[in-house]
Order: sequence, then C-alpha cells, then structure tokens
Amino acid sequence: MDHVRGSSLVWPATLDTLRPFVLTWWSGRTVDDMPRDVREVYDAAKFGTNHINLALVVLDEKGRVLRSSVPNVRPPQFRFDPESQGRDFKDQLDDLLAGLTLPKVERPAKPKLTLPDICDGGQPAGVRIYLTADANRLNHYRTPIVEAVAMTDKLKAALAYSETAKALTAADLRPWLGQIYPAAIMDGKGGFRAIEGTLDYKPAGADARFRYATVDGLVRFELDNAGRSTYRGDLAVVLKYDRKTNALETIRGVCECVVPKGPERIRIVAAVESLPE
Repeated sequence: MDHVRGSSLVWPATLDTLRPFVLTWWSGRTVDDMPRDVREVYDAAKFGTNHINLALVVLDEKGRVLRSSVPNVRPPQFRFDPESQGRDFKDQLDDLLAGLTLPKVERPAKPKLTLPDICDGGQPAGVRIYLTADANRLNHYRTPIVEAVAMTDKLKAALAYSETAKALTAADLRPWLGQIYPAAIMDGKGGFRAIEGTLDYKPAGADARFRYATVDGLVRFELDNAGRSTYRGDLAVVLKYDRKTNALETIRGVCECVVPKGPERIRIVAAVESLPE
C-alpha cells in the first residue's frame, strides 16, 4: 500500500522499532475489502468483526500469528499532540514485543514514497484524488491522502462526450466522491449513508485537437457514523476529449467541503487528476 487513512502518529523511535518486522501493511474501510492473505492473518489474530482503526500483528518466520494488539489511541488525553501520542504508542508497542528476540538490521531500508496507481490499461485508466485539509486542532492535515480509483464502465458512460448539456447525479461519480472525507473521521462502518446531488454537464468549446466539457454542482454527503455527519461539497471538473474520436483524454477537477468533527469545522480540498498522464 502507498498510503494509510488515519490520524498521524509519526515518531522516529516508533518506526525504528517496527522496521525489522514490517513486511507490508494494508489500509481499508471494512474487513470485506481485505485481500485474501491479509484476511487470513486478520482472522488468525482473532480481532473479530468490530471496527478497528489500527491493529498490529507479530508473525513468526513461518507466518504464524504470535501476538496481536489493538493499540489504544487517545488523542484527547494528549491534547492532540502527535509527539506525545507517538511516545505513548511506542510504549504500547514495546509491551507487545516484550521478550521477543528482535532481528538486527545493519542497514535499514530507506523509505521510498510512491503514489498509488492503477494497473488497468486504457486512457484514462482512472484518477488520483489528492486530499488535503486546513490546519485544525485534530491535526488531520498532518496526514496527506492520495487515493487511486479505477475507471469503470459506469463512469465512462456518464462522462461520454455530449454536444448538448445534460444532467448527471452524484451517484454517477460515487467512486470518486466516496473518497472525499477527512482522515480519522469514520466511527461507523467506514462508509456513507448518502452521496446525493445533481451535476450539470456542459460542452465547453474546442480547439484544433480537443473538445472540452465541464461538470459542476453541489454534492451532499452523509457519513454512516454515530453522529450522522453531513456536509456539502462544491464540485467542478474539466474534461478533455479527442476531437476526432470524442474519446475522453484527461480529467481535472476539484471539490471543496467543510466537514464537522465535534466542535470543529474542517475544510478539505480534493483535487482529481486522470491516470495515466
């Protein structure tokens, strides 16, 4: 995986402790989304069906589960200070690893940041969504988020070039819109009760090589969390098509929202770009 949704708990000592053990990690909304091999480890650790924000599993050299833990992350107790949270997390990690012989790593691997991609072919194969948040007390802005979403037949049909204006719905773009929420906001099943809105598709001229169109409108989101958080987003997308074939070439878009989280109002911006470039 190239990204993790959640609160930022970045502290060098924690990473140094984990480094000899980390083979891979996975981030997703529900247990049903897990790849088969990840699900096997999850089930062996006996975490059950409860919603878990963060889980750690220690395996032996044969891949058998030795220990597992669900760290107790308590941001309010540490006044949402990531350094204090990191130290507390490391204490819990040390307890999980107590008594184990740690492998020695002479030359730790240097982390390499890569962006999530789409393996499917075609143009565009999908989009990347870059999600950022303004500074806020909960420090959501400390966790940059990049999601990759594949292009589906439904998306292709909805965005097919039209010489006349037409109406789209938020449901037509749900694979994109379902990624637009702040980190660590979910306390339900990790989804939405509703994503609704009417969007206007309009042709926007042409040049020697391409035709253009825009999609814009107001989208209403309702999370499935306990507080039934609702927010609205202003979506604007520019589409570029091959003038000869009307094939969709590139996608550029932005959606701005203000999301409630307790007493705060967190402004987030989602930028959308097509893949591959």
